[in-house]
Amino acid sequence: MSSPPIYQPGTFSLSRVASSASLPAYSPRHSAHNSTGSRPSTEHIFTLKNKKNKIWATLKVFSSAAIPANLPTFLEGDKIDGTLSVKIPPNEKISEVSILVRGEIITGSQQQDSLCFLNISVPLWSKISGAASPPLSGDYQWPFSIPIPKEVVLQDPGIPGGVRTYLLPQTFLERNARSSAHYHISAKITRSALVVLQNDDELKTMFIYVPALRPEPPSLLRQLAYTSNTPIPGPEIDPQGWHTCPAVVVRGSVFNNRAIEVQCVFSLSKPLSYTRGSAIPCSISYFCKDVQALNLLCTPTSTDVRLCREVKCSTLNPWHDRSLFRTGNNDVQESGRAVWWPAHSGHRAQDTRTFEGEIYLDKTLKPSSSISHFTLMYFVVVMPFQVTGFAAANTQPLIRQEVQIGTIFAKVVRDLAVTLLTTRKLRGTSCCLVTSIVASI
Repeated sequence: MSSPPIYQPGTFSLSRVASSASLPAYSPRHSAHNSTGSRPSTEHIFTLKNKKNKIWATLKVFSSAAIPANLPTFLEGDKIDGTLSVKIPPNEKISEVSILVRGEIITGSQQQDSLCFLNISVPLWSKISGAASPPLSGDYQWPFSIPIPKEVVLQDPGIPGGVRTYLLPQTFLERNARSSAHYHISAKITRSALVVLQNDDELKTMFIYVPALRPEPPSLLRQLAYTSNTPIPGPEIDPQGWHTCPAVVVRGSVFNNRAIEVQCVFSLSKPLSYTRGSAIPCSISYFCKDVQALNLLCTPTSTDVRLCREVKCSTLNPWHDRSLFRTGNNDVQESGRAVWWPAHSGHRAQDTRTFEGEIYLDKTLKPSSSISHFTLMYFVVVMPFQVTGFAAANTQPLIRQEVQIGTIFAKVVRDLAVTLLTTRKLRGTSCCLVTSIVASI
């Protein structure tokens, strides 16, 4: 059976249902009986009832959701496949039947505080103006397949008259958030303009959209460590694989009787982009001539490093007001904390403490996104010590480094691993180990 057609604006297809044997063929892209091994699609059914409480319109949508009770879920590159079935009573004046796909940013309770960034209309049937075509009456079914674009072009809120290309954001709906990004799919049945005192009927549901955001691969040494299940090499061994922030100095007093200074050097693994459901490798080193203060302050439990999420969205729509950045809704919340342990290094200087750690990324984290006046971003923040007997001179965060959160795991680069095998650039790594790693990629 052929798959349903992909409709473009200005086209439509009509199949009247005379009997069950004459129904138009429809096979979802990943049907439940799919023999290719891909994940079966989930069927979601939505209905519309008339005044007599009888179903007269049914919208079926197939998605990647785990169960039918969940909202339909679509990944980047998916198509919205489905069917619309209607039972039109005699003498009903219908002028158009269409499927609408819409994405919006909501920043407030007023209509002017919303921005439509995605608006797709696919006609399934339309009465031709001036033609003597028979009106719709009886049972009909229309299949549809609507591609979801990866990106959209919108006005750039920071440049008057300018435009910019944006990736579609993931659905963002949270109870306490003051802004949201959401998507709808709806079937709209429009009555003739001659019909009065009746509204158009719309069968509508929200859906979840997940972009495909894949970080770049980590350094070759870290790839080898992951594959061979060995400790991750730190910044001293693998400087190309780490981003080291500028050193900061923590000042304060110990036991109210002497001032101390602790130099802090913090590093995050490159690239500064990580997949939810994984972890962010971290490294931190402290230097202090006062060994007693070093032992008091610089421990795995007293090292406070957090992942924070910030949602920024202007209250005003750039289509309605040029003072876009005058006010805004900013929501900041903690999304994780680092766990630390002593670094696996041979030589330990008396005035130095080095720890390795990681921040676990929950698989439910919303990925980083930015579209028009809506931005969802993440920062890794190093906080000052909070230890009994120590009074910090400054309680503000010591370091704030932006990072990206993605949705797909990075690929291990086979070609680079083969290069290691042929050139033996990794001194101290056995040829047998590299051969086994290449074979497993």
